[in-house]
Order: sequence, then structure tokens, then C-alpha cells
Amino acid sequence: MRDRYEILDRLAPLVGKIVLQLGIELGLSVEEIERIKEKWDRDLTAQNKEVLFTWRKDRTVKPTIRILEQAFVNIGKGARCLKEVLKDVDPNTLKAVEIVTDRIRENENRIIQDIQTSQILDHMMTNLVISVDDRRRIEQHAGQDDQNKALLDIVIKMREPAYSLSDWNVPLYKVRLQKNYLKVITDIQHDSIVDHLITRDVVSVDDGKKIESGKTPQEKNRTLMDMLLRKNEQGFNEFLKALQKDSIYADLADQIEKTEVTSTDMATLYKCLK
Repeated sequence: MRDRYEILDRLAPLVGKIVLQLGIELGLSVEEIERIKEKWDRDLTAQNKEVLFTWRKDRTVKPTIRILEQAFVNIGKGARCLKEVLKDVDPNTLKAVEIVTDRIRENENRIIQDIQTSQILDHMMTNLVISVDDRRRIEQHAGQDDQNKALLDIVIKMREPAYSLSDWNVPLYKVRLQKNYLKVITDIQHDSIVDHLITRDVVSVDDGKKIESGKTPQEKNRTLMDMLLRKNEQGFNEFLKALQKDSIYADLADQIEKTEVTSTDMATLYKCLK
């Protein structure tokens, strides 16, 4: 299943040398087109791709498949190549993705100002929508507005996950751990757990200090989870043992260990890790 961005990726090589004509048909200015051609020099596919993506992001005219089809007819490419690219696309899914994306863009300024990024990221991690690396990329920005913009950029650019079994290479233990992300950062007291992990060489003493530097229990647990999600299965098993040593967390350990992992979970997290 393909979304709008993948469609544009597949169309770009089909345009060939008529970058200027395509850009004009899609409403770009000559100055914009020349800037794109200069930026990518002789890379025609890259030029065409940026023309298409610039059109896709344009706020003045809503980009639609119908407009794209007419542009390809006008530049002499016809509608056949577009229809070939679209042959496996579910129209209802594509429309739904467009509606959500448009609503996000329409409310972008308000979202950037209002959302509390850390809580949103906690839920996105738990639902496997972003990876631990995505979270780091977002949180490397100092200001909340910049973090929110980075978050929106990831959301807007998301594509449908690939459902090819041969492609998946996500360990089950990582999926189980991440699906319990919110529960872990909310419910546990990290001290005894980190001590256990240090004695088992899962984390270092310096790692323990980094965890302890968090301002709140949730921040400390987020740092711990960031580390655990980068460890191997031994680290995961030692984390479960640390939970099981405390009767308060025994049920949580059991819940994590028995967390159901579906094919959709695997595909969704794989997409984040690509």
C-alpha cells in the first residue's frame, strides 16, 4: 500500500528532462524551478522529486491526484504512468491519509504551541508509532516549539508500513518492552532496578548517574527505557528479573513478558527502525 509521498518518489524518475514544464504545470515559479535545478545540478530524478514535493507542500492550491494527472497529460507524459503507479493504492486509505495530513497542516501553529511534547512521545512510543531514535531526534531540540515542529514533521511524513514477512527483523522482546513503555515510566521506582542492572553489567555506573540526573521520576525512567531499548535480549531479561525481585512489580514483569505481539505491531515498529 502506498501513500502520497511514495507515489511522488515513484513518479520522479518518469518525468525525465522536462523539469521546467512539470514545475510550471504544477504552479511553481520559474525562480523556484531554477533554484531546484541549480541545487541538484544534473540529477534529474532529484530535481523532479523536489518539484513534486514542493508542489505537495504548497498551501495556496490543495494538491490532488486529479491536478497531478492533468499536469502529466499537459507535459506529454499522459495519465498512463500515473495510473500504473496508483494501481495498488486503496483510494479510501489514500483519502483518509490526505484528510488527516491536511488537518494537521491546517492546525500546525496551534498544535506547536499547545502540545506537551514529552507526554505525546510517551504515548507514541507505547503505540510503536516512533522509535527510540525518533524520540532522540525530537528531543535534541532545545525549545518546545522546535520539538513540536520535529514531531509534526515525523507525523506528516509517515507512510504505511511494509507487510512483507521477509523484511521484518524486529526482536519480539523489543516490541514487548516498547508496548509497555508508558506503564514502565509511570509506575516504577528506578533505584533498585538500576542497581540490579549495574551488577549484571547491563548498564554502567555512568549510565546510572545519567539516569539519576533526570529532574522527575518519569524523566529518569525515560532515560532508563532509552537505554534498555538499545540493549540485547540479555538486558531485557535482567530487567524482568529486577522487576520480579520486588513483589510490587511482579505483575508488571509478567505483563511485559506475556505481551501479545501482532503482525501489525512488528510491521509498525519495523517501519520506525528502517
